[in-house]
Amino acid sequence: MESKHLIYLATILDKGSITAAAEQLNLAQPTLTRAMATLEMQAGTQLFTRSRFGVTSTQVGESLAREGRAITRRLSAAQEQVSRYKLGIKQNLRIASGSLIAMGVLPKVIDRMIEEHPDVSLTITCLNPTIALEELLDDQFDIVIAPQSSERNTTSLYSELLKEDKIGIFCGQQHPLASRSDIQIDDFMSLDWLSLGIATYFEQQTTEMLSSYGIHGARTKAVFRNDAYMFMRMLASGRYLAALPHFPVTVVKNEFSIHELELKHIQPVSRDLYLWCVKPLQEQFAFQSFRKIVKEVFEELSSE
Repeated sequence: MESKHLIYLATILDKGSITAAAEQLNLAQPTLTRAMATLEMQAGTQLFTRSRFGVTSTQVGESLAREGRAITRRLSAAQEQVSRYKLGIKQNLRIASGSLIAMGVLPKVIDRMIEEHPDVSLTITCLNPTIALEELLDDQFDIVIAPQSSERNTTSLYSELLKEDKIGIFCGQQHPLASRSDIQIDDFMSLDWLSLGIATYFEQQTTEMLSSYGIHGARTKAVFRNDAYMFMRMLASGRYLAALPHFPVTVVKNEFSIHELELKHIQPVSRDLYLWCVKPLQEQFAFQSFRKIVKEVFEELSSE
């Protein structure tokens, strides 16, 4: 079984057709078809079915395609490593966080890391925290800043608490509720909401929190995926509400004129922030330096 055939299979399933995959891979379509016939013979079963709507993977096909995608990621990582060495960069840290943390906290961390360790390069990715932790387990990142997710088995990871945090309800300064001090649950009815993500553990947690407050069926008008800047601009307009983690929003709320609503007699839901990495990395100098700087920045921002 050749590794390139697994890559071909992954490309076919991702592109949805042999024709599109052949174009992506710069291969003649008959060549790609023969390669898939060889792979199916080696696997002893059909790997995908074809229809006028495209290709659909079988269970075995999807399993082999995952291996092909992993090979592609490894090759890409190796190419990046070679490029970094050519540029004189000795070590790279691949860092992921949610977009709110990336917008308000990471720029300070990155500046300080670059200043103190010019021979260490950083690759930053804004990603849903649930996906970021999953890809950390899959060795696509070195470090993730994210809450704890009950959906993922993280026993193989090192984690350290950075900040005890909670979920709050925010709006723009011009929102009708911003100037109210006696907000009741009924005041939230028929108001419009924004969301910074959907269909993951953390967003489900937020929905359950609102339901526990008595806020059912919040009218979410727009969902933003990994774009905190556009989200905050919309929230600042004063037309919407949003349930968000307290700490990263307070870091940037003055820049966007965001107000946190005070809900009396309601216990907020915790969403503490952690620093995550694979356990072997925690002893490395680059991680130790990054960890020290992150903790300093979190402490400084918490005291402002």
